[in-house]
Amino acid sequence: MATREELEQRIIEAIDLHRDLILEVAETIRQNPEIAFQEYQASALLAASIQKFGYEVEKPIGGLETAFRASRHGRADGPIVAVLAEYDALPGIGHGCGHNLIAASGLAAAIGLSAVMDEIAGIFEVIGCPAEEAGGGKIVLQQAGVFDDVDAALMVHHAGHQTGVGTRYPEGTCLAVTELTFEYFGKPAHAAADPQNGINALNAVIALFTGIDALRQHVPMETRIHGIITHGGDAPNIVPHYAAARFYVRAATLEDLGRVLEKVRRVAEGAALMTGAEVEIEQGVTCYDVRPSYVIGRRYLERMRQVGMEIRWEHTGRGMYSTDLGNISHRIPVATGSFAISPEPIPGHSQQVVEAAGSPFGQEQLLKVAKAMALTAFDLLTDPELLAQAKAEHAHWPPSG
Repeated sequence: MATREELEQRIIEAIDLHRDLILEVAETIRQNPEIAFQEYQASALLAASIQKFGYEVEKPIGGLETAFRASRHGRADGPIVAVLAEYDALPGIGHGCGHNLIAASGLAAAIGLSAVMDEIAGIFEVIGCPAEEAGGGKIVLQQAGVFDDVDAALMVHHAGHQTGVGTRYPEGTCLAVTELTFEYFGKPAHAAADPQNGINALNAVIALFTGIDALRQHVPMETRIHGIITHGGDAPNIVPHYAAARFYVRAATLEDLGRVLEKVRRVAEGAALMTGAEVEIEQGVTCYDVRPSYVIGRRYLERMRQVGMEIRWEHTGRGMYSTDLGNISHRIPVATGSFAISPEPIPGHSQQVVEAAGSPFGQEQLLKVAKAMALTAFDLLTDPELLAQAKAEHAHWPPSG
């Protein structure tokens, strides 16, 4: 019977042995970017690569063509631990968020755990999650029951020049977000000959923007409301009978978001009342705020140091971004390892990220953080106390102290 240290060494050695395959998959996905729900090549390549290491692959899942689940069973029943892989790109930019590296980290973790699963209990899964950038693929999968039996989940994500993981509140948290579409319906008329007979839907949209600008004085500091006019009329000499706008509304927590949304809706209705137009409001996908597991995060950080990662972590508090991972984090303990892909700061969602995600530095960092994630998954599968503490923390959010 192998010792714990021997099993851990097997995980690391397996990833090292197959480094060329891992990096080839990362680079192939980077060079062939596919946007949300269209990641046919990336998901097929990733699923097929993982399957070679003894995993049972179910594809598609959750009603999404580009989603999959790869599972490897241990010698006995036990916890189910999942690594979440993302692989969608940004329109017009490509992999400006480094999701090619996230995809490859799932393969690396699968390779590492394949070397030990026959000697430990439980199930290790890689869940391929489409459409993080737009569409909320994880939310669709959750609603379809894909995460119902999962006990804990892990991810990696690039962090520019930083490496680390959140270990105390509010590190690792981010904003909840929902999309609102406003459509205003008025009455057309000749803008010069008989404007008195028209109802100007564009005026309603402008009043909506003005009202939201005023509202910003009376919402919590971390609230973000930003939008665009998607239709402003057809011609200057016609009173616009139809106008529309799209907004993202973000807040620190799901509860705060609900309160802000109610205020925004009243502004929209007031704009309709002011102008005589009618309004229809459609609410899109809601991404919850992320509730990171600090219990798992602390173990994750230990594993990062163990595999030789230089920890450079700025304690900046809540992130001013949103992700569909938040919805999963409200259901089960989740931790994300953040890793540097550039020695110097680089902007997110940029060409610099595209280039860094294929650089030798970024690739070496990927291999290291994937080892740390695989070892943390091993811990969750084999250390009942760690998983119990993570679940207890999750049940009493936010953590104290």
